[in-house]
Amino acid sequence: MKKGLFILLLLSAIASTTAQNSKQQQVTEQLGKLHFTIEHSPIADLETEYTKTMKKTGLPASELDLPDGTYHGETPADDFDYRHVVQFEVKNGKICQLDYDEIHKNGHAKEADKNYGRKMSVSGTTPAIAYPIYENTLVEKQNLEGLDAVSGASYSLYRFKLAVAYAIINGANH
Repeated sequence: MKKGLFILLLLSAIASTTAQNSKQQQVTEQLGKLHFTIEHSPIADLETEYTKTMKKTGLPASELDLPDGTYHGETPADDFDYRHVVQFEVKNGKICQLDYDEIHKNGHAKEADKNYGRKMSVSGTTPAIAYPIYENTLVEKQNLEGLDAVSGASYSLYRFKLAVAYAIINGANH
C-alpha cells in the first residue's frame, strides 16, 4: 500500500472515531441533563422531557431494536446516593432477561431492603413490587412506551427508562 493512501486511511479512521466519541459524549450529556430533570422536577413534566431527550439523542423511546448481547447501564447517583442499574440480555432481537434495581453507595439494593419497603408501602407499593412489574412489562412488550407507571413508583419508571438508555449507549457485550 502506498504511504500516502495509508496515511489518508489512518486519518479517516481517526476522524470517524473522534466523531463517534463526540456523539456519544453529547448523548451522555443529554442523559445527564435528563437525570437531573428526573430528580428535580414535578412528575407531570417528566414524560415530555423524557420524550424530548430521546428524540434529541436519537435513542429509541419506544420499540427497541437492539443487536444480541448483554447490556448494562447505570445512572449517576441521585440525591439519595442511589444509582439506578439495569442489566438485560437480547437474543434474536428481543429482550429475554432483565434485572433492575436501585443500588445505594453503601451497596444495599432497594428491592431487597425490607425497611425501605415498609416505609414506601404507604405510597401503595414497594420496590419489590414495582421493579418486577417494570421488568416483566418491558420483556413482554419490548417497548418502552408500553410501560405504565406503577402507582407510588412513578419516578422509578423514569429512572428505569434512563438506566435502559445508558445501557443502550454502552452497547452490547458479546
